[in-house]
Amino acid sequence: MLTGPGADAQVHEVPDTSTLLLRSEEARTRGDYREGRRLAEEAVALATDARDDRSLAEALRLVCNQALRLGDLEDSARAGSDAVLVAERLGDRPGQVDALNLLSFAYLNLALFEEALEAIERSIERVAAVADPELRSGTFNRAGTIRSAMGDFDEAADLFDRAAAELGSGDVSSETRFCLLTNTADLVLQMAYAGQDVPAGELRRGVELAREALTLAEEAGNPYRQALSLLNAGSLSTYLDDLDVAHPTLRASMELSRTHGYRSLELGVLDAFAMDAFRRKDFAEALDRFGEVVRLAEELTDATVLVRAHQLSSRCHEELGRFREALDSYRCFHELETRQRTQTAQVRARLLGQTFEIQRLRSQAVALGRQAHEDPLTGLDNRRSFDATLPDLLAGLGERDWVCVCLLDVDHFKRVNDTFGHAVGDRVLRRLAEVMREEVRRRDVLARIGGEEFALVCVLPAPERVDHLADGLQQRLDRLRRTVSQTSWADIAPDLRVTLSIGGVLTRSTDAPPAEDLLRQADRLLYAAKDAGRDRVLTRSLSVP
Repeated sequence: MLTGPGADAQVHEVPDTSTLLLRSEEARTRGDYREGRRLAEEAVALATDARDDRSLAEALRLVCNQALRLGDLEDSARAGSDAVLVAERLGDRPGQVDALNLLSFAYLNLALFEEALEAIERSIERVAAVADPELRSGTFNRAGTIRSAMGDFDEAADLFDRAAAELGSGDVSSETRFCLLTNTADLVLQMAYAGQDVPAGELRRGVELAREALTLAEEAGNPYRQALSLLNAGSLSTYLDDLDVAHPTLRASMELSRTHGYRSLELGVLDAFAMDAFRRKDFAEALDRFGEVVRLAEELTDATVLVRAHQLSSRCHEELGRFREALDSYRCFHELETRQRTQTAQVRARLLGQTFEIQRLRSQAVALGRQAHEDPLTGLDNRRSFDATLPDLLAGLGERDWVCVCLLDVDHFKRVNDTFGHAVGDRVLRRLAEVMREEVRRRDVLARIGGEEFALVCVLPAPERVDHLADGLQQRLDRLRRTVSQTSWADIAPDLRVTLSIGGVLTRSTDAPPAEDLLRQADRLLYAAKDAGRDRVLTRSLSVP
């Protein structure tokens, strides 16, 4: 045992999932993607162990986002694919849209263009039912980025206009404005890279947009966004032949990228210098620059940049009269093009295979979880699950909350089994569970805890008058009782009638006894209801106004 002054300093508190997610998001916002990814991966492990799907989905999106910025593209795609699956299981439409947007960008960077388009089209379909203008704008913005990268510039411009229109004139986050400015500037740059005759006015407008994005990045203190904005501004300035501005701007981007480990942006700067030298027909400098591009692109396995670098190197050698070297570079270009198609197919197969395996394992885990916590006959929570849930629910109540714990029992159920058989009895319990599900609120806890016995727990907000709360609860439970008694059971067995007896205790959270005591008192009221003639509700408040 540690004692004395310094003992406390050696005790390390393990952060919980919510703390890890908060710290990961803070790291992402300031551009510290290595730390943010590490924290998000810790959160993934904790959320998986705790079966906390909401936290898991958020953690996976953070991994996807930050692995992408670090150039770990397959890891990013795997995390994004997982995030989509978890969000779909939760029925979380905004979460699905966010995850699909991230996944589409990971696919784009892997040159999986069909998969990128499929993901963003799914996102656009889902975002139609989402009211959040920033999420809607971000979806069209991402779709425009994909179309721009694929050379469909008119469609990209329309999508960026749609993204801007979604935002209107309302308050917009700095990050959303930054993304739209950056991607609209990048569209102009992609058009120039593709050899289109971009008017000088449009190029200058692109530089202005990149500079606006840089101001936002500086205000946010995010070095990644600063480096990206400088890269766009510097690259566009080269097409205006404003090299006194372009080259220092690109060097500033390079310094930030190398300082913070943004390898993909570093590659972008090297490529911008090489493309500028090639466009100015300084083929000797261009060859040196493309040599740097090739070395880093090989390290990052960026096949798209690598193929273009060898293709343009071949043309540089040809312009300099070095025909043997030109042929060698062309052969490299041709081999890389073939290899890129093969590698793309291999990446696609790896990601697809891993997705199927993840789905299989996750389905298996869900099935095992259901077996442990779900009643197989009715699909409701079982006794084990209820016994674990109730104490946690009571412990998490707010000071002003009230809670009602009820026990419900099918009247004369033994008679049903004896008269009609156990198969009919099972059908009655299944139907009864369906009827009760329809009557209770989604946030209420409903469980089958014995043969024909059920439990219901309702958390209620503080009322203006406690007698109104008690009366309202009595009415709700009586409505449930009447619904069951008035349900037609003739399709299960002729002349079959089913009724419920219900006992419930109501208490303020600050007065609530332990779970066992609440259940014991509810049980007494249940049997009092049966003794009073069955098919009735008896409730009692343990708290006074």
